[in-house]
Amino acid sequence: MQSTFRLKASELPDLITVLKTLFKKEKMVEITVRPARETSLEKAESKEEYWARIDRSIENLEKGEHIVSFTEEEFDKFSNELIEKYKK
Repeated sequence: MQSTFRLKASELPDLITVLKTLFKKEKMVEITVRPARETSLEKAESKEEYWARIDRSIENLEKGEHIVSFTEEEFDKFSNELIEKYKK
């Protein structure tokens, strides 16, 4: 089993509890820590901006606009490419 967690540094103490629960049947786990890449989703936004973004997403879904679809194989290939790209 492999899991990726994105969290604030202040949430690190909670991560240990989650890891113990998720991996309780495992004898060993490997943990790699690195700073996360900045994305537009990490920027602070007001409550109004948040709901506006959610509303736009819902409208796009209802209109069938800006939708990306792919097969499971395509997703796996793309995911693996991203993993390799950002392993640095």
